[in-house]
Amino acid sequence: MCGRFDTSHLTWADIHAQLSAFADITTPPLNIEPDDDVRPTTRQLVARLQDGTWTLDAMRWGLVPGWRSGKPLKDTEKGKGDGFKLTTFNARAETVAGSAVFRDAFARRRCLVPASAWYEWTGDKGSKTRWRVSPADGAPLLMFAGLWDHADTADAGPVDSFTLLTHPSSGLLADYHDRAPIVLERDDWMRWLDVTRDPARLFAPDPGERFQVTRVAD
Repeated sequence: MCGRFDTSHLTWADIHAQLSAFADITTPPLNIEPDDDVRPTTRQLVARLQDGTWTLDAMRWGLVPGWRSGKPLKDTEKGKGDGFKLTTFNARAETVAGSAVFRDAFARRRCLVPASAWYEWTGDKGSKTRWRVSPADGAPLLMFAGLWDHADTADAGPVDSFTLLTHPSSGLLADYHDRAPIVLERDDWMRWLDVTRDPARLFAPDPGERFQVTRVAD
């Protein structure tokens, strides 16, 4: 599953050029801070198509469902355990439509998450090898299939958040993990965002021919 990704090669110009081919962008230019080790709970850029135009916002990676509104994001007291404990930075494509956490977002709130690459690890604990998976053609931008939600939490206030969809790996990618994030082909961006269309074919295992895998030095 995707627990780290990379935005070190993203630029506003690249994102704008790709998205504006489909619709106008209402968001003013953003200063994107490159990060080669993006982690869950950090705020990352998300693209949404709303009323026929693109909006881009930074959201928390790790979806907090709307039904958490009124409840705390973190424990209010040590040992009380009333904070949000679910691990929601990934959602499985096979079960997302029926998941209590993700089903409303899947039905209503889909998004694109731009990245440069993602990471996988192999080997035994204590001696793992880190691998960077990026577009084989050297493109600086890929788009993950994502879901987003909004919750008004008791302690952190309004929280917009997202998750990445994953599906089974095959081919090249299966050598590094049995699951991979769903990286959408450019021609499939609009299909994914249109909640009236069946996205099932986008969930098929990816043989990984579009990607290259390089070892990350310690």
